[in-house]
Amino acid sequence: MDIKDALALQLSFLREPELQKAIIEQGQLVEVASGTPILREGSYVKTIPVLLKGLVKVVREEAEKEMLLYYIYPLESCIVSIHCGINQLKSSVKAIAEDDSIALLLPSQSVEEWQRKYTSFNDFVLNMYQKRFDDVLNAFNALAFQSLDSRLLSYLTSKVSALENANIKMTHQELGDELGTARETVSRLLKKLEVEEKVKLHRGWIEVL
Repeated sequence: MDIKDALALQLSFLREPELQKAIIEQGQLVEVASGTPILREGSYVKTIPVLLKGLVKVVREEAEKEMLLYYIYPLESCIVSIHCGINQLKSSVKAIAEDDSIALLLPSQSVEEWQRKYTSFNDFVLNMYQKRFDDVLNAFNALAFQSLDSRLLSYLTSKVSALENANIKMTHQELGDELGTARETVSRLLKKLEVEEKVKLHRGWIEVL
């Protein structure tokens, strides 16, 4: 796949010919192995990723723990990257590939211009802001109104859907960090879900039934 193919097959909603020409000239396609950081906390954002394949998680690191903020799915971007890139700010989050991924990197200095000049690109950015707002609202609702075991099961099923794989390779500690709770609590709840035949536990991975 090259950038022309991506624009024709996946990013056709970026419809203005001048915009497509600029993306072809200035964009860069990269393959990112699972577990590789795409954005580091505390670094300036020079390029803004548009994910074409795979899955990326965006996390906030605090007291040596990582709290999951949201996932980036194909044909989405990281709104924190857009905000920090446009305003020349250091990133307050970290983005890590959860699966082998392909991303189109766009120069941050061009993104603000494209948003002003091209309706389709502005719509794309505004849609990302709306989606991330919805993610934050859903996370708040889960914290306020869902029990922890329901949040855990919802998290696992969402990850299965995103990865298209029922086998989740995560330790109980990693799950606890992403859900903002203790490893012992996660272990107890996973045992409960296993008794309910909703998951099956293995060493180093979890099978969602």
